[in-house]
Amino acid sequence: MDGIQARQEAARLLCPGMDGIQARQEAARLLCLLTGENETMPKAPQRFLHQFSPDIRMLVATLCLTGGLFLSLQYPYPALLLFLCALILAWDALRYGTVWPAFDAFKAHQHDVLRRQLLEIRWPALLAAQPLAYYNWLQGIIDVGDGRHAAAKIHLLAAASGPIRTETDRSLIHCLLAEVAIQQGEIPVAAEHLRHAAALAPQGNVRRLIDSLQARVDSR
Repeated sequence: MDGIQARQEAARLLCPGMDGIQARQEAARLLCLLTGENETMPKAPQRFLHQFSPDIRMLVATLCLTGGLFLSLQYPYPALLLFLCALILAWDALRYGTVWPAFDAFKAHQHDVLRRQLLEIRWPALLAAQPLAYYNWLQGIIDVGDGRHAAAKIHLLAAASGPIRTETDRSLIHCLLAEVAIQQGEIPVAAEHLRHAAALAPQGNVRRLIDSLQARVDSR
């Protein structure tokens, strides 16, 4: 497979940001199918909180803290309630950010929304372990689509080593790492990632994706 065909195949299977409307649509459709069966979502209370940006959550937390301080001398119990609300909001904003809304946008192939949601996460290092793993995966997808393969590799390797919830998700990450390695001409590295992906025993579309990438590796 030559360079043009390789890029077209990458766009068709993995890279929603690459040129070509049909390629973007096909990549988005396949990625949505691949991830739609895996609900990596928070529970209802968090889903409500995540309708608001981390900045808004932190602002409301600050207001709750300020109100609690004013009430603490005369009305200690309402003040405790406000302190608790402030703690919950600040913790959620820092530890979860907008990772799950971004993952929703990814599954709905709303890539502009995905970018905006990730940009709202000001301090990724403060995310909890699992949201951080998914943040790195989503950032890696953006990097692959933009052709920033070196940056994508860093994010995807971090994601692959994190507490990903399902084996299908982890297999997809290794597929993206294989794609990055192919684009960089690192065929043995790509083959190794595909072995990791296949070892997770994926089924259906994920299995076909691995086979497609393996065929590209074998042709090099």
